[in-house]
Amino acid sequence: MSTLQSAAAALVAAMMAGGAALAATGDTMKAPSVEEFFNGLSKNTMPLVERFYAENTHFVDPVVDLRGSAAVRKYYENLYQNVESIRFEFSGHVKQGDEQVSMWTMVLKAKSLNGGKEVRVIGNSHFKFDPATGQALYHRDYFDMGEFIYERIPVVGGLIRYIKGRFGQH
Repeated sequence: MSTLQSAAAALVAAMMAGGAALAATGDTMKAPSVEEFFNGLSKNTMPLVERFYAENTHFVDPVVDLRGSAAVRKYYENLYQNVESIRFEFSGHVKQGDEQVSMWTMVLKAKSLNGGKEVRVIGNSHFKFDPATGQALYHRDYFDMGEFIYERIPVVGGLIRYIKGRFGQH
């Protein structure tokens, strides 16, 4: 078995055992990559949050502005309560020093959203990592909240689609 296969098997085993999210390479332990974190996170693997985010992290998305990994974990625990399935399809990453921008499509299925049907949302995330630990010190998500939530509400959704259509005609 190659080193890469061994590391992947160790990560999968750790996530299945409750998400002890460190990838081991020899005696060196590091935080999971962006893809490992987001495709490994579920309501059963919340310990991944403390491995991916630094204790003093700053997290921002269209809904919240949070400080600290404990606050981020509570936010994720709330978000993932009704999630039936979620995956992120990454189309690319741009890295410079300790910063990274990741482009993704989130594919989500939740009982309380879109009548339980699959939802796809395109977005990107900006990260700043601690060079010593590899943990995220800063994470900001950019995506269209209207596309994600508001357009799926019966009356509001029709209004938003109408407005977008009017702007698109100019």
